[in-house]
Amino acid sequence: MCTIRMKSKTKQFGTAVPNIFIDRYMNELDGSFIRVYLYLLRHYTGSNPDRRDSAELSVATMADRLRCMESDICRALRELNRAGLLDVSFDENNRVNGIELVDLFEIPDEPAVVADETIPYSVDAGYAASTSARTAPAAGKTAAPAAPAEDDASDDEPDYAVMEQAFTVTNEIQDRFEKDPAYKGLTDLLEQLLNAPMSPDLYRLMLFAYDGLRFPKDLVVYLFDYCIELHKASPNFMRKVAVNWAANGVASEEDAKRFVMQYDAAVRAVRDQFGLHKTLGKGQLDYIRRWSREWKMPATLIEEACRRTISNTGDPSFPYAEKILNAWYEAGYNTIEEVRDADNKRAPKTAATRTAAAKTPVNKFNSGYEQREYTAEEYSALELAMRQRH
Repeated sequence: MCTIRMKSKTKQFGTAVPNIFIDRYMNELDGSFIRVYLYLLRHYTGSNPDRRDSAELSVATMADRLRCMESDICRALRELNRAGLLDVSFDENNRVNGIELVDLFEIPDEPAVVADETIPYSVDAGYAASTSARTAPAAGKTAAPAAPAEDDASDDEPDYAVMEQAFTVTNEIQDRFEKDPAYKGLTDLLEQLLNAPMSPDLYRLMLFAYDGLRFPKDLVVYLFDYCIELHKASPNFMRKVAVNWAANGVASEEDAKRFVMQYDAAVRAVRDQFGLHKTLGKGQLDYIRRWSREWKMPATLIEEACRRTISNTGDPSFPYAEKILNAWYEAGYNTIEEVRDADNKRAPKTAATRTAAAKTPVNKFNSGYEQREYTAEEYSALELAMRQRH
């Protein structure tokens, strides 16, 4: 059993749950992941409030304590690591061997500073204050400006995630948004899609899409509509989608529809063929992103590669499927017809080889020896000689 070395940067004692976890992370995580996170908080403190060194536990222990499978614990740890709540390390066998709790207490949740001016689109003073609130960047990260000046332009791609973390809703941005005729009525339209008043976080997201990402009105509408259809209209999920679209060059509603169609179809194809019904891990999604986005493989080929993987190995192996797709990618195949044509061209040679092998079975007696063929006359002579011997 692999022992995990666990330590924490948190200076708080007792099983204290940071407010920022409840406000920012809790609604975005599956309930089983939250249980694992709370257990880690409780385990680290234990009954000794002075313990600051590493604490030891194992995946098996956690699974037994939480009454679930070890695979569920590993999946939860990976998701919590991806969410930024843990720093998880792995050994050479890809087993968890280290967990470090990120100190959420050191990430400030700063109160809003509201100017004397009236803020557009404010239901009350508390709402107005929250719409002006700044989402603090993660500890240790340097905030990037929301919109870099043209003089500072460089060849490097902007870090949209850092931009989003540093984005601040100001009176100037709100005033410019309200007066922009291209975005007239956007707030009302989004509230109709949400079927509810817009929350402060979604209001901030709308302004970031407008001022930071420079999304056109129809793309902002499609962003909300797409996430609502997925039943994932949470601010955190929608921020990730918006940043992902921007990083992949999505600049219009049509771009987004093409992007979503290709990627979603690839994910569905992998899920169906591999029989995966749970949340895909980051490593698995990285495979699918590479196949669909970098290699531009259509979902039909991805589905066929996964089908052949199961047929040949019996397991849902992403590395094996990647070998198949990489061969097709290097060969320049873009359709299932091209793959099947290539299979048919190899088929006659393969059939001939199998027929020859069937005629001359290999065993210890004839291995390495060329078999002699006899004529009818020679067979008759051999038969006569055998009779005379007896």
